[in-house]
Amino acid sequence: MKTASRITVIRKARFAAAHFLRLAELSDEENFKCFGPSSNAFAHGHNYEVDVQVAGPVLPETGMVVNLKDLKVILNEEVVAPLDFKNLNLQVPFFENRLTTLENLCQYLWNRLKPRIDSLSLELVGLKVAESDDLYVEYFGGADLLP
Repeated sequence: MKTASRITVIRKARFAAAHFLRLAELSDEENFKCFGPSSNAFAHGHNYEVDVQVAGPVLPETGMVVNLKDLKVILNEEVVAPLDFKNLNLQVPFFENRLTTLENLCQYLWNRLKPRIDSLSLELVGLKVAESDDLYVEYFGGADLLP
């Protein structure tokens, strides 16, 4: 029996956001020692890039795994709209009690994207979140992430 081809499709989204890294229980000096200039409560910004990897069978009627415009809508609604030109610490409730690290940002985005990707009968197989060309995190599923 022949199985359907399974292909991974990657789509990028970009947004600009500000953040800072501070722990309330630490003094300014201790925060600076831990996080350096990123501890400045006046914030700094990044032009983030998110790569979303979805996989599924190639649909014979379209020759596609997913209609890219549908994937773009999901990324705009779940990544760009809630984060673009925001201060992550002050305007995104998920970060109310969490540091705005790349790791936590990746968890936030995975939890937002997964139900939408699942609804298309696709698998969210990977997520890359970069704040610069030389600093990024990747997640490929597995252990449950923070709620």
